[in-house]
Amino acid sequence: MSDKKFVETYTPDQVAEMIKFIDPDFYKPSDEQRPIISIETNPFEPAVVIAGAGSGKTETMAARVVYLVANEFMRPDQILGLTFTRKAAGELNTRIRKRLRQFQQAQDLRKIPRTFSSIETAVTTYHSYAGRLLSEHAIRYGIDADVQPMGEAALWMSANKLVREWDNGSFATEDAVSTVVKDLLGLTSIALEHRVTSDQIRSADEKVLEELSQMTGATNEETRKVAKVLNQRIAMLPMMEAFLELRRQSGELSFDDQISLAADIAVNFADVGILERAKYPVVLLDEYQDTSQSQVRMLSALFGGGHPVTAVGDPCQSIYTWRGASSGTISAFNKNFPKAPGATGKSVYPLPTTYRNDAAILALANEISASVRELEKLDVAPLKARDDAGAGDLTCGVFENMQAEAQAIAEYFAPLWSNPERLKKENEVPKTFAVLVRKRSQIAPIQEALASAGIPSEVLGLGGLVHLPEIADLVAMLRIINDPNSGASLIRHLTGARINLGARDIAALGQFARKRSESLRSDSRSIVKNIVAGNPDSAEADDQFMGSAIDALDEIEKCDKTKFSEVGYQRLIEFASDLRRLRSRASAPITDLVIEIERYLNLEAEVMLRDGGTRGRRHLDRFMDEVAKFARSGGSLSAFLQWLDVASEEEGGLKAGAPDVDESVVQILTIHMAKGAEWDVVAVPGLAQGTFPGANKSDPDNWITNERHIPFALRGDGDLLPVFHWNSATTNAQAKAAIEAFAGTCVEYKEREEIRLGYVAMTRARTHLFCSTSYWRDGVKPVAPSLLFEKVLHVASKVGTVLESAQAPADTDRNPAESLEITAPWPIDPLGSRRAEFNRTVALVEGATTVDLSTELPGDTGQWAIDARAIIAEFEEYKVGARDVALPARLSTSTLIALHEDPTELARNIRRPMPRAMDEYSHRGTAFHLWIENHFNAKTLFDDEDFDLLSPLEEDQKLEDLKAKWLASDWAKLQPYAVEVPFETVIAGVLVRGRIDAVYKTDSGFEVIDWKTGSKMLGESSAVQLAVYRLAWAKLQSISVAEVSAAFHYVPTNKTDRRANLLSEDQLIDLLLLQ
Repeated sequence: MSDKKFVETYTPDQVAEMIKFIDPDFYKPSDEQRPIISIETNPFEPAVVIAGAGSGKTETMAARVVYLVANEFMRPDQILGLTFTRKAAGELNTRIRKRLRQFQQAQDLRKIPRTFSSIETAVTTYHSYAGRLLSEHAIRYGIDADVQPMGEAALWMSANKLVREWDNGSFATEDAVSTVVKDLLGLTSIALEHRVTSDQIRSADEKVLEELSQMTGATNEETRKVAKVLNQRIAMLPMMEAFLELRRQSGELSFDDQISLAADIAVNFADVGILERAKYPVVLLDEYQDTSQSQVRMLSALFGGGHPVTAVGDPCQSIYTWRGASSGTISAFNKNFPKAPGATGKSVYPLPTTYRNDAAILALANEISASVRELEKLDVAPLKARDDAGAGDLTCGVFENMQAEAQAIAEYFAPLWSNPERLKKENEVPKTFAVLVRKRSQIAPIQEALASAGIPSEVLGLGGLVHLPEIADLVAMLRIINDPNSGASLIRHLTGARINLGARDIAALGQFARKRSESLRSDSRSIVKNIVAGNPDSAEADDQFMGSAIDALDEIEKCDKTKFSEVGYQRLIEFASDLRRLRSRASAPITDLVIEIERYLNLEAEVMLRDGGTRGRRHLDRFMDEVAKFARSGGSLSAFLQWLDVASEEEGGLKAGAPDVDESVVQILTIHMAKGAEWDVVAVPGLAQGTFPGANKSDPDNWITNERHIPFALRGDGDLLPVFHWNSATTNAQAKAAIEAFAGTCVEYKEREEIRLGYVAMTRARTHLFCSTSYWRDGVKPVAPSLLFEKVLHVASKVGTVLESAQAPADTDRNPAESLEITAPWPIDPLGSRRAEFNRTVALVEGATTVDLSTELPGDTGQWAIDARAIIAEFEEYKVGARDVALPARLSTSTLIALHEDPTELARNIRRPMPRAMDEYSHRGTAFHLWIENHFNAKTLFDDEDFDLLSPLEEDQKLEDLKAKWLASDWAKLQPYAVEVPFETVIAGVLVRGRIDAVYKTDSGFEVIDWKTGSKMLGESSAVQLAVYRLAWAKLQSISVAEVSAAFHYVPTNKTDRRANLLSEDQLIDLLLLQ
């Protein structure tokens, strides 16, 4: 670029003044933000921004884009913005477009810069960008350009299948299959991440084994463990190679594969970098501290060498080293993105002022980050408070046990939650609440305490969901159906609300199952005798098998009824019948089976009664979403149950986007999942030694004692990791000391990440923060408060509140829970605390006066007049229109059309939904769309001969006419790019779902088509459907919406209607936000 391009027409302050003319609430950039927006003397140099938690980085990045566009340096779509989650990308994209539009509105039409010809942006996720890069250059490696990456569930299923079917005798282990699968996935992922070959790993491991073999003296537990781990990793390498080859051959790539291959393309083909740099003269990298080695490799190859890259991140928030990120990524920025020769601008810009946390919380955040900054020698400024920051509330306490700790959280939340001003938007009182846990085992007592206090809660993440009562009941039934030996699940169900058996009936069933099992064993011995005697045919003819309590239910009619209570026996007979019916559905899609079980258990009624109509189904719906996601991967019921076990064990959490904050509930989630979100009131429990910070001794980040890691020296960030050496050891005793020393160093390194995780947790709170721990937890010995809690205590004693602590037990004491006798009535009353209210209701109904409707009505008509006036008033309200009806969190495209056409009528329908019968035209439309699918050999549930099941169209000539007219159209002669494409996209925080009928490739991009089987042209509002379809396809393909057109095709008249001026994404957002 020439110096002429550096001429500044608008300063950052002038840009802000123009935006403020449209948006009076907009602030001018701060002294810290101003140089970042313009990169001072030269806006085209690489630089890194150290953005503290809540420091306004999104607004700063948006301001940098507006500044560059306003000064006509480039168009918005020439500025590449990358971040991690779709939510973050959506928020940044929305903010940029909003500010661009405001700047545009403040301009005289004659002065609008030419760079505003379009305000389409190039903001996307790191994964989407890598996928797009790989797609465009896939031919270089002979890869299918259209392949979709495998999700975590599909990847796990593939690894699980490979391990179970592995027949290479070189790999032998006593570990469970699930452990080997986890090791294989971990080893493969980290090898891909650092582009390390199996030969390199084998060579490094064999070198250590050779050195270990030279040690003299008796071996010990530590040296034997190291030898075992290294040998097992070497034996696993063929399995790793087979796993990678399987994915390459099948074309099924994981996200790790995509990123690694995209990095290879960027490194090995220089022309790709030339193309990308020409396409994107400026690059913004958000949350840079969380980028993996492959991502850094890809980005530095594409945009290194002085290209204007602005990386924004915070080394104190680097918490994803277990996913391939490195705590030293930001400090290595200048190495990976060096300035061009002669460049003189600054390389690092601080952004320490937080606009989120009040003073007390900020003081704690700085106390925690100080140790990280000191240990890692980070040149990072402490956070600073904004000018109008409040004092904030920091409260902490140590409690006797986890139940008392959970109760304290509920008591802290209660007065804030019940504040009548909370839900009034104009009042600045705490509105959003969250509990952030380090381990999911903490969730159950916390949710129970909140429920007892009348505070609704919501658990986020699959691993946390499985611990909830309604989901646990669902999963128990799935296990009963899948495995006859699921005794614990059977007992849960038999003693639950649905069957509610007593002790006598449980014992009788067990006795019957044992007798039946003994009989079967006796029969099986006779089978063996027949085989030995040379009569195997007689054994094969007998339908013999070992039984269980679940199997015994199949023959419950044969038992001794006198052993059971009358009602208990009847319930078991009914359950046996229901179980046979449910088992017959075991091979059906998992989603269908879960729906069947939900109906059988009456779960919807139960949760609606417990939590209310608006919130009751939230956990069931979340679980069903996870089930559907897994089912799309083609997994079986058995595999799904194994996947649930994996999900529940992953304390760090499976990969997930940032949560949508919901002020109607207290949200309970892991700290990792909370990254990127914020709440007014936050509780962080479990600050106990070994829990938080937690060393996780069962899965250490230590390559000599953990098979799923690779030697640190082979990693791209190996210079930042502990180095293993024998310290001149010559004996096994000395080797033991070296191994223990290295293990200690690895634990210290891991604890640094845990401290950073603590920093992330505390900085999620705006105004109120409650930190706690307890002496008695899951184990038999007391647990002292952790280092993190000591830091909280230190700060709270100065600027917060320290609650009176429980008496600290002696080290020799044992958990009182061991000897605690828990009693409860049995069978359990399914109504629980609602029993008294239920009995009162029953009494009122039973005592009500029976009215004989054949008699005359009473002469006094006063009450009738009152009722009539009430009905008339309701009718008048209906005429005026419903008020304050909230849109659902999930909408269909037809609902969006209704919103555009008549918001008042839509509000009435939402308020009082009415069922709509499927008429003849709807049947015909459905049948036609299915026929189109079949015509193009798309995946469908129906064949041609199945159409006549769509009664009443058994012989529908009109349907045949539609087929003939479509076949005669130009569209029938073209091959679609895709048909019947389901989509989900978020617009203004609302999830919009739909299905695109067909997509065709055009010279300028794509065209989405919606088939209409009616002749009447649709009105203006129907174009909303096309606008949503166009936006959804653009997002699915990670392309600009300008590359997608949309049209209706009216089959009966053979007319294609291409609407001009379809709503943009901003206009769709406005449509939702303005209602």
